[in-house]
Amino acid sequence: MTETIAAVYKDCIFKPLRKVPFPEHRRMRLVVLPEEDGGLLELQKKELSSIIGIGECGISDVSRRHDQYIYEG
Repeated sequence: MTETIAAVYKDCIFKPLRKVPFPEHRRMRLVVLPEEDGGLLELQKKELSSIIGIGECGISDVSRRHDQYIYEG
């Protein structure tokens, strides 16, 4: 399960800004993203989602006939 939790770093401890649904003393792995980078991350997600599926062309033998499709049109 992955969850994004807003927190403040104070006195060498990350303190969540809301109650979190985890038991006490549970070990977690944190990926820290400064708040000012959050807008950039959302923009990247939006741009990348716009190209999902761009390679779907219906041709099933692309790897076998790669050169023919590229160089012979």
